[in-house]
Amino acid sequence: MTDRGERPVVPWELPEPALQPTLQDPDVQPTIRDVVDATYVPTALDAHWTSTDSEPGPETEPEPAPAPKPAPESEVLHFGPGVPPLGLTDTAVDVWHGTGERGSRKAPRGRPHWLRRYGLAAAVLVIVLAWLLWQRQTGDLRITQVTAQTSSVLGCDGTAEVVAVVNTNGAAGTFTYEWNRSDGTSSGPREERLGKGQEETRLRLLWTFHGKGTSKATAWLVIKSPSRHTASASFAYTCR
Repeated sequence: MTDRGERPVVPWELPEPALQPTLQDPDVQPTIRDVVDATYVPTALDAHWTSTDSEPGPETEPEPAPAPKPAPESEVLHFGPGVPPLGLTDTAVDVWHGTGERGSRKAPRGRPHWLRRYGLAAAVLVIVLAWLLWQRQTGDLRITQVTAQTSSVLGCDGTAEVVAVVNTNGAAGTFTYEWNRSDGTSSGPREERLGKGQEETRLRLLWTFHGKGTSKATAWLVIKSPSRHTASASFAYTCR
């Protein structure tokens, strides 16, 4: 029998839904479901799955991980700004943070009481001397001494030189002075500037005489500021 002349129609391919195939393919082997219970022999694989599914055994606890071995302590400790210690141990960390126990050291013996007392007195004395020296170097100018001198005798048409020496405290500053002569003349106010550490300066007056005769002359140096001081020098003019 053919279906429209294309292919034969076998009995088990009839289009009735209730029919089941009665013929078996000789190449199809019977599965485990086709075997009856009397002839079924469980295999090792089947026994494994059966025992696992039916009777679950006690759960095995995982073995604890082995404890890490402590790192050996470093015998040499390196510490300082920017240099971490070699050993990452508690001792190295304590030393790094300044909390490690120091070695046994003998406590230094205290200084004698008299040494501490006189040491304090010496320190006070040094401070006072330094302050006085600073006052001397940075204080105002002070005139300490003024002297004047010249030759005692002057000849015909000669010029007398009167030299005055002014001593100071060595401070930098300016003082004002003038020369006065016994003939009634004056040099007028003048200034002299001194540098720091200059403790002495010399002032000169030139006085010239002409003609014949005899005369006694005197010159005065008058310092007006910062304090008033006076010095004089006399000489005799003789011309015959």
